[in-house]
Amino acid sequence: MTNHVQITTTPTADTGGSLLLHFDHRRYLFGHLSEGTQRALGQRKVAMAKLENMFMSGQTKWEYTGGMIGMMLTVADVLEGSRKEIEAQNQARKQSQKALLETKGPERIEIHGGRNLTYSLATARYFVFRKGMPIHPVECHDDPRIANPEATNPDWEDDAIQVWKVPVVAGEPQARSRKRSHEVMAAEDEQVASDHTTQPTLAPQEHERLNREGVAAVVEDMFNSDWSKDTLCETKLHNVSLPATIFVRKNGQIERYKGPLPGDKGPVPDIDVLVRFPWPATKVVRLPSPKQPSDMSVCYIVKNRGRRGKFNPQLAKQYGIKPVEFKHLAAGKTVKGADGVDVTPDMVLGERIKPCGFALVDIPSLSAVESFLARPEWKNSTLMENVPIFYWLLGPTVIDDTRIQSFMRERPDVNHIVLAPQTSPNMVTIESCAILLAKLRRIDPDRFPLLNFDNSVRDLSFIGPNVQAGRVGMKTMLSPSFSMKDDEILPFPTFEEAGAIPEEVLALADEAKAAIKEPKFMAEVQQVEKDIPNRDAEIIPLGTGSALPSKYRNVSSTLIRVPQYGNYILDAGENTMGQLRRAFPADELVQILRNLRCIFISHMHADHHLGTASLLRAWCDATEHISPQPRLVIYCPVSMHLFLQEYGRIENIQTVNGRRIEARNVVWPKDDAKLPEDDPTRLASAVLVPVKHCQNSYAPVFTFPSGLKIAFSGDCRPSDSLVKAGKGATLLIHESTFDDDKKGDAIAKKHSTMSEALDVAYRMGARRVLLTHFSQRYAKVPIAEKRETADGSDQAVLLAFDQMRVKLGEFRQAQKFLPAIRRYFELTGAD
Repeated sequence: MTNHVQITTTPTADTGGSLLLHFDHRRYLFGHLSEGTQRALGQRKVAMAKLENMFMSGQTKWEYTGGMIGMMLTVADVLEGSRKEIEAQNQARKQSQKALLETKGPERIEIHGGRNLTYSLATARYFVFRKGMPIHPVECHDDPRIANPEATNPDWEDDAIQVWKVPVVAGEPQARSRKRSHEVMAAEDEQVASDHTTQPTLAPQEHERLNREGVAAVVEDMFNSDWSKDTLCETKLHNVSLPATIFVRKNGQIERYKGPLPGDKGPVPDIDVLVRFPWPATKVVRLPSPKQPSDMSVCYIVKNRGRRGKFNPQLAKQYGIKPVEFKHLAAGKTVKGADGVDVTPDMVLGERIKPCGFALVDIPSLSAVESFLARPEWKNSTLMENVPIFYWLLGPTVIDDTRIQSFMRERPDVNHIVLAPQTSPNMVTIESCAILLAKLRRIDPDRFPLLNFDNSVRDLSFIGPNVQAGRVGMKTMLSPSFSMKDDEILPFPTFEEAGAIPEEVLALADEAKAAIKEPKFMAEVQQVEKDIPNRDAEIIPLGTGSALPSKYRNVSSTLIRVPQYGNYILDAGENTMGQLRRAFPADELVQILRNLRCIFISHMHADHHLGTASLLRAWCDATEHISPQPRLVIYCPVSMHLFLQEYGRIENIQTVNGRRIEARNVVWPKDDAKLPEDDPTRLASAVLVPVKHCQNSYAPVFTFPSGLKIAFSGDCRPSDSLVKAGKGATLLIHESTFDDDKKGDAIAKKHSTMSEALDVAYRMGARRVLLTHFSQRYAKVPIAEKRETADGSDQAVLLAFDQMRVKLGEFRQAQKFLPAIRRYFELTGAD
């Protein structure tokens, strides 16, 4: 059986480091499950349906685990889709009396990691709802070899591999990561007091064990509940938790209950009623508090099972074994020879090939080096036998530590592959999107900038000839024999493809470039836009796709820069920070974060908010030494606030050195949307409109003191309330998930078609319109030289692409390039 390990991602601006261990029947993922990992795996065409065991190295921190929830959702959806397809095929096969197909894919997914892994998953219970796909988190709570450092039994194994977990602990945990806000600590004290009044005193270890079991049960319910939204459950009226839709049985029929409710003045009838209970995991109001943020970083030693020696058929024949019996000997069974003598497998098989494997070392900081060096596994000859390669996932400056370099030099027979920000190249990760942007830049250079990347690879040969920086695609064969292969290393994009633009398209682009320079056009724009405030405000779509990150579109996020007031982010899908790092040089990004005033989260679907935690962490880092201390406002549903609070118990992402990030729950109706003059958002008003999508979905209308008015739809069906609240908006950013020929899908999934979005813009009177949140690579927009709103004002409409930039006063110029862009996709295909 051949098997190999391959580098799938390296530490870059938008990915962490990860390895794929490949067997024909199964795949294993090792390393960091950072934000952006699943998008990178999609770019590499990794089949996620065969991923059933993931081994996360490092600490349980969002920097390393931020892509875990999105990955779990994607894998669960892929497997569910595969099962449904097989079920449909089997229905047809039954009718034709053909043999039924077996369901493919794993029965459950195991994800391994350090302390607080299960807790971090459970914090997502407010927005993760999957059925029939058990997710089993396996935490490394303690040192597995603390009782016997010489033990060699694996900590985990299956039919293909054996795994040893090697925990490394930072000597001095970072003080900042252990700080908690007053509110969080007060809540924990309240919970502890409550626990002591409701249950007998338990030993600390027993109490911690029960807490872990309770949190694990929550995760089980998140992914493997048998809950159905159509199920009505009987209960007493006074036990109903409001709000809820209540039904009663009357004359054999089920009718909606319209009588007195719990909490009303007066008596409540003691009757049986029917209600829909919520998703089981969401009924857990508060998780047991974790012991503390974890400073444990998990490393791994991994070996395959080896294989039997080569079968010698000539020798078997000499013992009088018939060829039909060869398979039994090869399978390890004893067979009778011609003279009745027992022939055992070792008599006809060559020497067994020993297990071969690799070590994955994860040292996040210099404070963990001593713990790493003290681990007994590195001196255990049994464990280290046939481990000819170490992969090193290292934090800042760790590779320059002389102790680490000495460790490598002391093992000259081992290959050392280093994956670290200072060594591996910050190359473009999603080359499909980068090449598309380069092509669009040739059409419209003012709207499509170059991405930030650096292909420099650090030479580590000064440590030893066996030490080198890791590159995506590096492959190591473990069986049938060990060898390292460089022929699949991903080449650096040259962007030569940008030269392959059809001449017809370039001609249209040249026409557009000439048209926007004509004095008549410039004068016309100046005239129609004289009443538009803040024309220098810049809109930068960071993610314009829907549901899942893809090669060409990341999930939802939009940055708006208003020079007079600050920066604003509307939704923050997974890897929003990665997109920002690709968009701006490091120094400029720090300034953007320091001027960030507000984040708005439209609803709790994961593709709209899984990048929030890392965005908050980056804001805290960027503003750490600023005085006076800045404040940041997040408008979000209540469940988002709860998620951030709970996750903040294992990693501080809300408060640093007393500076507050203020989470404001979206509320409607609001009598007075005006904000005080000293509000940290610097907005004059913020109207938050409930819209039809999922529970607690909102669309904001932000108005600035200058009169600039921005409306944003998030995900929703067309909304008359949004039209009313956004009347006369300067800018409308509206979802356009489906083309017009899929209106049925839009209605069923509570999204909007392009025509519906444009109708909202028309009735609202929005002057500038940006359509986003597409379910395909390119959506065709009706090209109209002149559009008007219902009141006769001019209107300009653009399609959003990831990383494009357009100023409010340049929509009309950008429109001139739409015929060239549209023609490019018509000629090259829109798939």
